Amino acid sequence: MTRSSAARLFLKLNSQYSALCGVILLVATGDAAKMIFSNPIDWAPLGLRLLGVGLLGFAAILYLLAGNQLLSKGAVYLVVLLDALWVVGSVVLVAFFGGILTTTGIAIVTVVAMVVAFFAVAQFAAASKIKKPIPIADVRLQEGKLLATVKRTVNAPISNVWAVMTDHPAYADVASNISKVEVLAGEGLGMQRRCYGPKGENWKETCDLFETGQSYGFRVHTEADDYPYPFADLSGRWSVQPRQSGSEFDIKITATPKGNALMRWIFTIMAQQQFKTILIDLANAWAERMEKEAKNEAF
Repeated sequence: MTRSSAARLFLKLNSQYSALCGVILLVATGDAAKMIFSNPIDWAPLGLRLLGVGLLGFAAILYLLAGNQLLSKGAVYLVVLLDALWVVGSVVLVAFFGGILTTTGIAIVTVVAMVVAFFAVAQFAAASKIKKPIPIADVRLQEGKLLATVKRTVNAPISNVWAVMTDHPAYADVASNISKVEVLAGEGLGMQRRCYGPKGENWKETCDLFETGQSYGFRVHTEADDYPYPFADLSGRWSVQPRQSGSEFDIKITATPKGNALMRWIFTIMAQQQFKTILIDLANAWAERMEKEAKNEAF
């Protein structure tokens, strides 16, 4: 867990507030100009419209950031800086150019700045709770294939790690994109299992790599008529190796999206964050279970 929920909440509220202000400036430009400026200024309506467009763009960026479960401190601090600049700009406007504003205009600028200042402080405080994910995850497009990998160190011996990794029915308990796993036949190399998605969609997989205590792999039967996802080819590799403080396991997913090069690139861009989130959540959930099993055995 990155503990980014509080920061994402304030970013979302900030986004909604910015969008509201932007819409008001675009819809009621004339009325807003009369309320804010003491004397008619030719550039005022255009300036307010441009400000409204800018606020809507800012709101859209904040909305996207708020949806990112792997939100970084740096991204939040950048938003805090922009909010702080707005507050400073408002203070300068009222203090040195207050003569061009009406009493109502000064009040509006002040109130808006106070709200923005609140968001800046709240976001700054929430950002301090964000932790960098322990797992190292990477998703990229290489030679037309989508490569997704994650590595995670765990304070548990290989025996516990391997036992958890090969508990196929329990895989559904830790993988957010899997609701159920059934072992259809066999064990080790050649084993077949069926995986179910969150909406009941399902597909068959065959174990095409198995090295006891080290690694295993599955090939998904994407050629099946009822395969539900837009992949022409999909396979995964799971492995573990010893480390001084325990073990390290890694997961490697290789997929070939359907479509031409452009469609594959677009798919990768759209799916990149989702793949990272799924892999990091899986790695953390697995690590928690592995360490718990190791502790239980110790006692």
